[in-house]
Amino acid sequence: MRIWLRLLISLMLSSLAAAGGVLHAQDTQADSGAADGPAAVPTVTLLDRPIVSFRATLAGVSPEVRRNRAEANLASLNRAELALPVQWVSSSLDGDTGVAFRIGDHLVFSYVVNDREPGDTSPFDADVHKIADHLQQAMKARRDQMHWPVLIRGAALTLLATALLGMLGWGIARLRAWAYAGMQRVLEAHLLSRTSRGFDWTGSAFHLARQLVQLLALCLFMLLLYLWLIFVLEQFPASQPMGSRLGAFLLGLLTRLALACVQALPGIITAIVIFLITRAVHAMVNNIFDAAVRGRLDLPGLHQETAGATRRMVVLLVWALSFVFAYPYLPGSQSDVFKGLSVLFGFMITLGSAGIVNQLMSGMVVVYSRALKRGDFVALGTNIGTVVSIDTLSVKLVNVRNEEITIPNAVVVASPIVNYSRHASDRGALVATTVTIGYDTPWRQVHAMLLAAASRMAHVAMTPAPFVVQRALSDYYVEYELMVAIADPTLRPLALSSLHAEIQDEFNRNGVQIMSPHFMAQPEEPVLVKPGRWQGAGRADT
Repeated sequence: MRIWLRLLISLMLSSLAAAGGVLHAQDTQADSGAADGPAAVPTVTLLDRPIVSFRATLAGVSPEVRRNRAEANLASLNRAELALPVQWVSSSLDGDTGVAFRIGDHLVFSYVVNDREPGDTSPFDADVHKIADHLQQAMKARRDQMHWPVLIRGAALTLLATALLGMLGWGIARLRAWAYAGMQRVLEAHLLSRTSRGFDWTGSAFHLARQLVQLLALCLFMLLLYLWLIFVLEQFPASQPMGSRLGAFLLGLLTRLALACVQALPGIITAIVIFLITRAVHAMVNNIFDAAVRGRLDLPGLHQETAGATRRMVVLLVWALSFVFAYPYLPGSQSDVFKGLSVLFGFMITLGSAGIVNQLMSGMVVVYSRALKRGDFVALGTNIGTVVSIDTLSVKLVNVRNEEITIPNAVVVASPIVNYSRHASDRGALVATTVTIGYDTPWRQVHAMLLAAASRMAHVAMTPAPFVVQRALSDYYVEYELMVAIADPTLRPLALSSLHAEIQDEFNRNGVQIMSPHFMAQPEEPVLVKPGRWQGAGRADT
């Protein structure tokens, strides 16, 4: 409660200061207009109430001096003289005809025909009666300001309004606390069950709702404080014009807001209709692509690998067109703020478009070429691994060392793509290795040894059967290449390791020297590892 009381006092003082600042700014603007613009003229005021404006120079006296003299005459009137009626008599001075306003025995000021606004065609007598009414009302306000019962009544109503403001502020605080408790119950009962797994949105949602309620409560209290200020100012004759101007300002502001909302309604309704139509088109596109992916609908040129990317492109195009159609109907779309944002976005896109567009177009090439898909075991340049994702800007692989490799789409397009998994299901995934054997070993024996090694390797698939081809007849040896099918393309590194081990064992077992990779000289004895030494020098006899 103390916090709200301190807030109330501070806001009351700030509102009074703000009101004074607004009115001072208005007066300053009026004074500057008087100095710069021909339409602003010296005006006689009493208790902030305009009475008459002077434009003519009488007997060498300027309008400003006439205004100062008239205000001094009004200030010299006592309470009894303020109760006298306003009188006027016709007068003429230096050829200027007009009237002189009197209160009792005091001549207050003169008003002549040349004081009228240029172009005013109303009767002069109507202006005289209007000035007399303004003067009489200002004198009454000055008399009431000097009347103690009026001041006491204003002070009492001010205290009553202040007490009512405090009660309403307390009610707003209680309403805010009730809203906090209600939101807490709703969030705990319903929102938590609908949040995504792995992260609880309840705390963040409650914090956002709390800030919104706090802002709403503060705005409501400021509105009440503004109304309190208007009411208090209107209780005293001296400040009643200020209160009237504040009330007119609030009424004009609310009127403009209401008119703006009414004028924006057709555009908002049109934008909502466009949004609903776009949602329907979005749902229809999803249904079409779902049917195409499941095989219920045959669309030319649409494949399962490209369905996801095509769906995203079509949906993006649909929403982009809907935004273009709805943009002119959005409130404030023609304002300088929207124009500034458009320039900023255009500038950002222009600066970053070269690299981004290159990556996006390369991503489209990767997707629509259907060279690879998620789960394929591929070689991209010097990188070999399993495809884990094909994103808008990059492709991610996981190699045999369980390392994730991110390759930009532009690099993928510029590199040869070897897909080991594409035909593995129907024709098998083949691994190949090459050995060079001297001419002194019969090629039929080499074929038999290679096929025997292939039959004993790990992860082998006997369909299709392993086979050997002779790649070249070099100067000192024959180059043999062994082709073996494996069950799982992702096991290619392990299968090659097992195949190489079995080839070494088989050739050592048969006493045939492998001359790979380079032949330097023919040794007297074949370079072999006898079976007794396969486990190392320390275990030769085992």
